[in-house]
Amino acid sequence: MPWSREVGFIIFLVLIPLLLLSLQFFLYRKLRRWLTEHLRAPRWAGRTVTGLFLLFNIALVLALIFRPDVRTFPEWFQIAGTYPFLLWHASAFFFAFLLGLWALISGAVKLAVRLLRLLRPVQKRVDAVAATPGYQRFDASRRVFLRRSTYGLAAMTVGGTSYGMLIGKNQHEITTTEIPIYGLPNEFDGFVIGLVSDVHSGAFMLPDQMREYVKMVNDLGADLVAVPGDFVNGRIDEVFPFAEAFSDLKAPFGVYGVLGNHDFYTGDPGRVAQEATKAGIRMLRDEALPIRRRSATIMLAGVDDVGRNDRAPVKLQKALEGVPGSTATLLLCHRPYYISQAAARGVGLVLSGHTHGGQIVFGKFGNAMLTPAAFVSPYVWGTYSMGKTRMYVTRGIGTVGLPMRINCPAEVSRIILRAS
Repeated sequence: MPWSREVGFIIFLVLIPLLLLSLQFFLYRKLRRWLTEHLRAPRWAGRTVTGLFLLFNIALVLALIFRPDVRTFPEWFQIAGTYPFLLWHASAFFFAFLLGLWALISGAVKLAVRLLRLLRPVQKRVDAVAATPGYQRFDASRRVFLRRSTYGLAAMTVGGTSYGMLIGKNQHEITTTEIPIYGLPNEFDGFVIGLVSDVHSGAFMLPDQMREYVKMVNDLGADLVAVPGDFVNGRIDEVFPFAEAFSDLKAPFGVYGVLGNHDFYTGDPGRVAQEATKAGIRMLRDEALPIRRRSATIMLAGVDDVGRNDRAPVKLQKALEGVPGSTATLLLCHRPYYISQAAARGVGLVLSGHTHGGQIVFGKFGNAMLTPAAFVSPYVWGTYSMGKTRMYVTRGIGTVGLPMRINCPAEVSRIILRAS
């Protein structure tokens, strides 16, 4: 198994759970202190809080050990049991994260004030101001404001998480983007590609949902359909409902796919590719093939999930081996990080997914998005260029980690090629 995928497993199965448990402990300490020092709450309130933290965190540990398939639970428990569990941990994560961020900021300010107080004239001035009644009234009102702001922050966190999980996750958007391709034959001008990525078949992407998305893609009237990876969430048995639903996907020039990192997390990517092939998806595993329209030809290439960065040139070289340099080439590559390597080999268009468009987006400023995904990848969503190479990164339709989307609806993409 490539080193990068081992790191992926460690992050997914060890580091993220440790982070969640650490944040839970941080939040528990903060809440107990708040109940005791500020609210003077009765003992039963503290015991209730302790019981809830124990309940949901023991459930988290058991879920990580046994990895139960939520789909096997009774339907009533999938709603009454699973969603409160997820809502608790998602809300706690964001609330603890924001409290930690505030603690860092306030800690930096306090440190700066302490350093300034080392200067004797500054210390005398600060002490004199602090002793005035006006400052004391301000300080008391400041504390009340911060306490009430914490209440509002908690309500906003729970409300936003609930919205993202129950509503935002199920929202979708069909986008249309025209992309000029250098060297594209005139016969392919107006050629339409339907792009649907990051399905993540599993407990939170059920067959009925997948069939709805398949119908959306079919209704695009695309000439060709591309599915660039992450068919499943990480279990091999998740490929069967995916294959059943996506077997209805049709296009005149065919349906093509590549494997993503979560397809490798199953431990049997060959079986995932085999079932996808049975469903009618032509898997491109480090290879290229011609797409002919009337008298013109373009090349469609695809690579398995690249894994380590240093493997990208090798895999691209294998996929593009024998492709004439003068032929317009499209590349399916799950991760969008390799546009520079694709540009170096004269690829006209790269189609990727992987980032989910951020999945949780706190704000948008022009083309920049405030999302945790931006710290991992400079390519989050939309069209990018490098030299004569273009790349489109779709938001995909599934979710990973927390089954929620905030300010980032699922996307079915309609890509129109234009001769340049």
